[in-house]
Amino acid sequence: MTTDWLETLHDVGSAVYEAFLLPGDFLLLQFAAQAPALALSLGIDSNSDVASQSAILSAVVWLLLVGVVWKSFQFLQNVSRSLVAVCKTIVSRTLIRLRIFRKRLLCEIMGLLPRRQSSHADANPEVEFDDIDLAVLRNSAEAGGGFVVSAPGLAEQLTLRPAQVQRRLERLRKYRMVEVVFGSTDGFDNYRLSPSGVAFLDALQRSHNI
Repeated sequence: MTTDWLETLHDVGSAVYEAFLLPGDFLLLQFAAQAPALALSLGIDSNSDVASQSAILSAVVWLLLVGVVWKSFQFLQNVSRSLVAVCKTIVSRTLIRLRIFRKRLLCEIMGLLPRRQSSHADANPEVEFDDIDLAVLRNSAEAGGGFVVSAPGLAEQLTLRPAQVQRRLERLRKYRMVEVVFGSTDGFDNYRLSPSGVAFLDALQRSHNI
């Protein structure tokens, strides 16, 4: 049993050694066939024992092969990394463009949806205006559609400070009751009654029978 195992090990070793010498044997045979005179002068022919030369050549060939394989592996690894980076960049940019497209599409759809229109839509009926707000609106309305008002002028009529009236005008502008026009008076913006403000006052007057 031990003898069989040793013979098997010896056969395997011999096969490995012969495989190792294959490149050197092949190169030496080709050299002897292509340049027989030079091969003879160097002591190389098909009949001579050139195991040492074959072993050296084989070692060189196998080392070169290992180097080529290693370099090829590194090259493929670099290529794969570059491809992965490019794919990630493409996917990231595609996702960004899809998000932008989705937002634009939603905006377009929302713009196409019908909006509820009414004479009081811009009047913000849920907002409650106090007496000063209504006084500012009424005085603005008394100026007429072609005239503008400002905080100093309204403050004089309402016996209030211009800063107080300015805050009320800004509040009314926020709710689209008045709108800013070009120019200023004593450093304060000029305003005029907006169409929404006119509609609001008309509705208020009808509801109170004023």
